Amino acid sequence: MPRYFGTDGVRGRAGFELTVELALRLGRAAGKAFRPEKVLLARDTRVSGPALSAAAAAGLAAEGCTVFDAGVLPSPAVSHLLPREKFQLGLVVSASHNPPEDNGLKFYNPEGYKLSVAEEEAVEAHLDSAMDADPGDFGEIRLWPEAQILYLGLLRFLVPDLRLSGLQLVVDCAHGATAAVAPAVFEELGASVRFLSAEIDGRRINATGAAAPGLLQETVRTTGADLGVGFDGDGDRAVFVDERGRIVEGDQLLAALAPHLLSWGEIRTPAVVFTVLANMGAELYLRERGFEVLRVPVGDRNVAWAMRELGVDLGGEPSGHLIFRRYTVTGDGILTALLVLSYLRRLNLSLRALVEKVPVFPQVREDVPVGDKNRVMADPAVQATISAAEKRLDGRGRIVVRPSGTQPLVRIMAEGPDEAELQKIVAEIAEAVRAADLSRNTRS
Repeated sequence: MPRYFGTDGVRGRAGFELTVELALRLGRAAGKAFRPEKVLLARDTRVSGPALSAAAAAGLAAEGCTVFDAGVLPSPAVSHLLPREKFQLGLVVSASHNPPEDNGLKFYNPEGYKLSVAEEEAVEAHLDSAMDADPGDFGEIRLWPEAQILYLGLLRFLVPDLRLSGLQLVVDCAHGATAAVAPAVFEELGASVRFLSAEIDGRRINATGAAAPGLLQETVRTTGADLGVGFDGDGDRAVFVDERGRIVEGDQLLAALAPHLLSWGEIRTPAVVFTVLANMGAELYLRERGFEVLRVPVGDRNVAWAMRELGVDLGGEPSGHLIFRRYTVTGDGILTALLVLSYLRRLNLSLRALVEKVPVFPQVREDVPVGDKNRVMADPAVQATISAAEKRLDGRGRIVVRPSGTQPLVRIMAEGPDEAELQKIVAEIAEAVRAADLSRNTRS
């Protein structure tokens, strides 16, 4: 398994785990591994983004690659433009929904997919020798502002003639990459739109939006809006809020849409790819309607690759990574919002009415900060606590405990019919995790 790559590229605190030197090495290693002629580079709004982007671009150029720097741009734009503009590699400098002090590097293959584990391992294999002298021609680093224009044009092409006259929307850009393009998209639709956090501000990225939707919910409630949508820092997630200010999880939304999309020919087969965190209610709703539900490990990359391998056209995560494979091979928050709005118009339904028949089982979640998440997960006392909790549920629910792929956290989720019981179970597991982490720190 890769040493640096997690579920969504390489991430860490900028200047600590993720240094300029590491970004330079990763750029050179990717250049050595894939020998791309043209590379598309973009970033979100984090303060560390320009320095890390410049370092990664320098590494790629040192390997003879021509780097087209698109500046601040949503990460899905890179996925879209790679095959259309015939780039051989994409790179986005972003930590997605992580806090402002973090950053990351995630690479995309020529088809627009995030790298597979095998491709990441190919980059890792060159890291130790990345700085070795390698005589050859340097590539160029070119500014490419046209990327934003092309992305906007593509969105208009994919969802043409969408008119939302009479609709009141709230759109939260989270001070992230969508702030560079979302206002231009939504102001054309004829709706009354209130924008939140639409200023590019890397020090406040993810203070609102998909990662912290409280302001979005409150604004929808107090303004009487019909719907709210919030994006995350790099724009690959969309979190929806109905007219009551309640969040509609991504799996619930996909479950409600799937039968309609099948009848319209928007998807070809009655199948949906979810992750292990998807609500059992969404799965039950789909199975009752003849759909196959496939579950994969957490991460939109896992969803995308499973959809590709199995020929499934619809998939996503509760967190708002939703993939409509007829249009894209990765999560695209703005595109997702446009598609959902177009489907609601076609059905003449509110968001609340669309999802109200999809059952939602109680879920309780807690994230526990730890020093070494993998060692804590392997702790016998933690495993014993999880096993005991699973026996108590006795098939009436499920428990998912996993190390975060992007942060130093152990994530705990319990699902079942009795929320009070779930809260007790999660509290017990969280306490065992903290005790194991404290014990590890004491021994070290």
